[in-house]
Amino acid sequence: MSDDNWPTPLPRPGDDDETPGADASVFAVFAPPDDPPASDEPPESGKSSEAAALGVEPSGAGLSARSGPPAPSGVGTAVLGAGGADRVVGSRRRIGPLSWIGAVLLGVWLVAMPLTSSVTELRQNTQIIVMVLAVLGVNIATGYGGMISLGHGVFVAVGAFAAAYAVDDLALPWVLSILAGAAFAGVIGALVGLPALRIKGIHLALVTLGLAIVFQPLAKRVPAFSGGVSGRAVGAELVPPSWFGTSRWAEGLYHYLICLVVVGLAMWLTHNIIKSRPGRAMRAVRDNDTAAAVYGVNLVASRVSTFAVSASLAGLAGALGIVLVPFASQESYPFQESLVLYATAVLGGLGSLWGSVLGVAIREVFSRIGELLGDVSGLGPLGEFLRLLDEEQFVFGVLLVALTFVFPRGLIGMFNRRKT
Repeated sequence: MSDDNWPTPLPRPGDDDETPGADASVFAVFAPPDDPPASDEPPESGKSSEAAALGVEPSGAGLSARSGPPAPSGVGTAVLGAGGADRVVGSRRRIGPLSWIGAVLLGVWLVAMPLTSSVTELRQNTQIIVMVLAVLGVNIATGYGGMISLGHGVFVAVGAFAAAYAVDDLALPWVLSILAGAAFAGVIGALVGLPALRIKGIHLALVTLGLAIVFQPLAKRVPAFSGGVSGRAVGAELVPPSWFGTSRWAEGLYHYLICLVVVGLAMWLTHNIIKSRPGRAMRAVRDNDTAAAVYGVNLVASRVSTFAVSASLAGLAGALGIVLVPFASQESYPFQESLVLYATAVLGGLGSLWGSVLGVAIREVFSRIGELLGDVSGLGPLGEFLRLLDEEQFVFGVLLVALTFVFPRGLIGMFNRRKT
């Protein structure tokens, strides 16, 4: 089959797709029974057989792909075109005012935060920005790849240990060490992704959770890599050039700018991957692997590469983490951290790059609010309850449960609006 005929899944709520234009590669027709198609332009000749290979049917969350004969009248039919000539009819995304407000607030915060923060606050806020990469990694595996992963904290730790090893033992420059951490985590992720060829859903989630549980005792027994029980301290710190400044605040600002650029580049590259042919194949496998296989998608390559990219992002977060705090220990990455990463991705919205950013932001905002409300005394039972809000896990758990009922597809659903 032609290399251009990659399957493109139909847009689902939460998918980070822009308004389709002339370069879209899906053709969808939605028509009620016995009525003419919603589009005045009929499907091109020769595509009926392609429509038979991949149909769609309504589901509770929108439209889902299915294999089998062409869908009857009244059900959307996906025809996978070539050369970018086709388009999506019936659903377009518009950017609402909340999206613009959120973008402006984020930009203002990114500029004002380093100028108004102390050295400690600047480092903490930079760590929050780096966390976006780890959550984005979970989002790639689960939101875009359809593979539930409860073990991404392992890839964060592997990236940190690999980068520290490259800096100290191999004497590599920091740039190469950071890339080495991401690459090594990607290799481990590809190996972990192999079970996804056989199992899926809750069974795959349990496999990844088991990996997160056994990681700590396993890392202690590999002291050459992890430093053993005491962990691994990084001897060579990343210091700014002399013209940038020599104060601790200047060093913190230098690290902040590096992390901000790396996170921005990683999100841009991830966006391009998702919009590419392999990215469309990845989402087709997520929606219906049988239909994707019928259409010629290599399920092995798609799932393994998805897990590898996902783990690389988490490993990149770990590598950047030792730039900020030049110490890595297995105690810093308990298996609960993997659960927090997954919950943060769900909170922000699976299947959306900006959902990862929003999930991290909301988690930190409510954590800070909890710290303020928890600093009380002399209020009796009310004070005891408010002191619970100083516990990050308590605040995050309550927030996750409450907002899941209000926004079942994540907070990003407030910003995404589709018009027909």
